[in-house]
Amino acid sequence: MPDEHRKKVFLALFLSIFSAMLGMGIIAPLMPIYASALGAGGFSLGVVFAMFAVSRTLFMPMTGRLSDRYDRKLFIATGLLIYALASVGYIWAGSVIQLIWIRLLHGIGSAMVIPIAAAYIGDISPEGQEGRMMGGFQVAMFTGFGFGPLMGGVLGDVFGIPPAFCLMGAFSIVAWILVVFLLPADGRGLRHKKQRQKATPFRTLSRSDSFKGLMLFRSINAAARGVLIVFLPVVAYNLEFRSSEIGILLSFNLLVTAVLQHYFGKVADRSYRPGLVVLGNAITGLSIFLILVARTRFDFFLVSLIMGVGGGIAFPAAGAMATELGRKHGMGNIMGWFNTGQSLGQVAGPVFAGWIMDLFGIPCVFISVGLISILGCAIFGIWLHRDTHRMKKRSGDEQIF
Repeated sequence: MPDEHRKKVFLALFLSIFSAMLGMGIIAPLMPIYASALGAGGFSLGVVFAMFAVSRTLFMPMTGRLSDRYDRKLFIATGLLIYALASVGYIWAGSVIQLIWIRLLHGIGSAMVIPIAAAYIGDISPEGQEGRMMGGFQVAMFTGFGFGPLMGGVLGDVFGIPPAFCLMGAFSIVAWILVVFLLPADGRGLRHKKQRQKATPFRTLSRSDSFKGLMLFRSINAAARGVLIVFLPVVAYNLEFRSSEIGILLSFNLLVTAVLQHYFGKVADRSYRPGLVVLGNAITGLSIFLILVARTRFDFFLVSLIMGVGGGIAFPAAGAMATELGRKHGMGNIMGWFNTGQSLGQVAGPVFAGWIMDLFGIPCVFISVGLISILGCAIFGIWLHRDTHRMKKRSGDEQIF
């Protein structure tokens, strides 16, 4: 693909995903308040949040596989329209049950947007530049979702919650327009014929150490970040942080990760990618432990900075590895499963952490999640080392014969 055409496709995807993630981020800090106003108790509030991730988990593998057979642009555009419909549904919701169903719909839309857009980026990534392309693309996601909660908090304080849902819908429509009018249909020469192979079944993929390692990384990292979002505000609130300070603290983490994506994407293209994933996830695990000794505002922002650096190192390398796997097993297929790992972590992490908190107290939450993160690094490193050794041996055997 000519560089000029590749840049056009990348820009269209970047702007559309930034707009979509900004809209999603806007409603993030307001959803608990809105659900509570509709009568949600503790359990139903958990269901409201979990339904989005559960829906993504169920539908992403399917939409990923289908996008390897049909036009990816169609999936992304349809998903963005579902985003817009969900924003209207949030305003009209009159009960917790209706809100849960709308979260289900919103999750289906997300399953058609984020992994498919990532697969599209994988399609246009030149060999040897996967880290740079995926790192640049992930800037849109982290920046959009990083600024969104800040905007949502201010909007909710000044105008109330319904206008925030309207703004989410407006950003979704903007993203849809960008996709429809700027993004080429990927069936017109963007993918080589050999990239349209039948998606490899999950049973076969599960025998690949690289695939298992990426799923493990995505799940554990998402679980750690989910625990941070749920339980860090509790600790900070007990230390008399203001709500605005807590919001800035959480956004700061994402924005640090966003700033580092492009640089470490280029690093990933000339370095051992599994090593970067291990390093980044180890730093994330360390930041979880540091919450135990954080007491001042400076301490908490330092923890948020360290976790942001961990994500900035790990995500471009992991995205590049997923792109390489996607060329062999179906790009949409791999990106669907890769993001499914994220949703599994988002569901399991806070639930597990809540159970630990009820039994042993909140300090044990951070100890257990930190230990799991470090253990996950070790397992990931072993699997990827074994897979790399196996590939080198196979390559040597082929040269002999």
